[in-house]
Amino acid sequence: MSALVEELREIILRALPSNDENTTQLLIDKLVGSGLESKDDLQFVQQEDISDILPTIKLRKLLNAFKMESETVTLDLTSMQYTPSLSAGSSSPQPCSSMLVTTDGESSSLEDSRPSTSHFRKSWSNTFQVPWQLMPAEIQSALSSGKRPSPPARRQMVRVLADEMRKFEPTPTRAQCLTICKAIVHQYPQSFADQLHDGRVVGEGYSSLLAQIKNRIDNLSRTTSFRQHRSAGSGVKRGPTDTYGCTRFQPDLPLDETDVSIETKRQKLEDLYSQEGAKGAEKAEVEKLMETTFCLQRSQINSVPAPSVAELMEKWPYLFFQKGLFAHFELLTDINVLRALELSMEECGKNILEFFKSKPTNSEVKSILSKDEPIDSSYQIVQLLMAHFMEKQDELILQENMCATPADLEKTGNLPVSPRLILLGDNPGQWMKRWMISLEGRIICEGVQPTFLSGLAALFSLYYIFNLQYQEEAASTLEFLQRRFVGINPEKGTKAARGKVMSKKSGKTVQKKTITVSTKVSNLLKRLMDFEWHFI
Repeated sequence: MSALVEELREIILRALPSNDENTTQLLIDKLVGSGLESKDDLQFVQQEDISDILPTIKLRKLLNAFKMESETVTLDLTSMQYTPSLSAGSSSPQPCSSMLVTTDGESSSLEDSRPSTSHFRKSWSNTFQVPWQLMPAEIQSALSSGKRPSPPARRQMVRVLADEMRKFEPTPTRAQCLTICKAIVHQYPQSFADQLHDGRVVGEGYSSLLAQIKNRIDNLSRTTSFRQHRSAGSGVKRGPTDTYGCTRFQPDLPLDETDVSIETKRQKLEDLYSQEGAKGAEKAEVEKLMETTFCLQRSQINSVPAPSVAELMEKWPYLFFQKGLFAHFELLTDINVLRALELSMEECGKNILEFFKSKPTNSEVKSILSKDEPIDSSYQIVQLLMAHFMEKQDELILQENMCATPADLEKTGNLPVSPRLILLGDNPGQWMKRWMISLEGRIICEGVQPTFLSGLAALFSLYYIFNLQYQEEAASTLEFLQRRFVGINPEKGTKAARGKVMSKKSGKTVQKKTITVSTKVSNLLKRLMDFEWHFI
């Protein structure tokens, strides 16, 4: 029973990484108490069975995870006989039998399972047999011990895997590669899943492996004819970007409130602002009223067509203070954004800095590291991330004169529509005394805490509070901050811009591919994880 409990705990935390221990234990007790005897029984769990423990969105996420767990894709990996004591000259371990992988968990002999040519191209990825016996010894050892292989061993594995896949089809599609990657990661998450240092899974866990295999196949297939190219099917529906990462996107009215009473409280907030101004933002009464009217704030922000920032500032002036942004973000996502950034910077900031010092990824990264100017370490790390992703700093962060006022900056007409953090100072280091946030070409917030991270937290919160997509020019940096620092890792969807975008290489308008985790982001996360595990 203890094994089942730990398995349940792992599944729940993968689906709901922000879940607290008490809620997780309540779920486990409820499931076990209802007669659950194995992981296969998860398919029988219904919404009403645990609706008293979780809010609706979290409940749906967990039930979807249960469904995925009960619909496992089973690989014949346990048949591989690995002996750690094999000498260096011994041959690689051989599988016990020639079996094929099937999506329903059943296996059949290789000779008896060859499909006809007409059926072959449709099903080969679902019945693909991973040639573990051809893999490097380090890969086989990693599978046996539940450890992560080194980057060179993993690259060798990808080469072998790609060669075997191309025996079935010269240019496997991304969907076919995904089927195989998903099965591998599901069977061996400790060795291959995209994970953060604390065990949280990034996205669905297989983005970096999928990117490696697809890149390898694309490189091998460059000489094939254009008619073999397969474009992604159009019309694929995605979940709304607006609700991405939110736990209370549109909450109901509090039980003891009505539409009229909530609107009365909103008007009271307006009156308090006209009387108290900025000083009122720190009052307990204002904090309570803002929390009570959260449902109305969400309703007006989510209305279609979307209201302008000017309209929202008039109706909800206290939302546009640092405290108001942080409080709204926490109610919306269950995350204290400033605390999350501070803790993550303490935990991994030094490792990220050391990674770039030991492995500068381009000339711009080297240039930033070579500067002797006094600078906040958090700011330097964000600069390095933007340099690594080849993103310009002014697409996210602007620097202005210390004496500049909101009116001065707005008069220039140079403030962009998308969010910017504006650091004020006459020379390096002084900007930490003051910062502002701009949106839709106007200043919407002036900082209280003179720290870079408080400004970054306020900037990041805007994308979720006001249902904004990440601007394409800074999307990779923002997604990295989202996944590694803030800890928002939904399995589906993305905040990155969709549809047609401007190609950085050609300068032409192209159709942007839809992926859950940016390949650039997943690759950097993987490299950082390898650096931490193998070099620190």
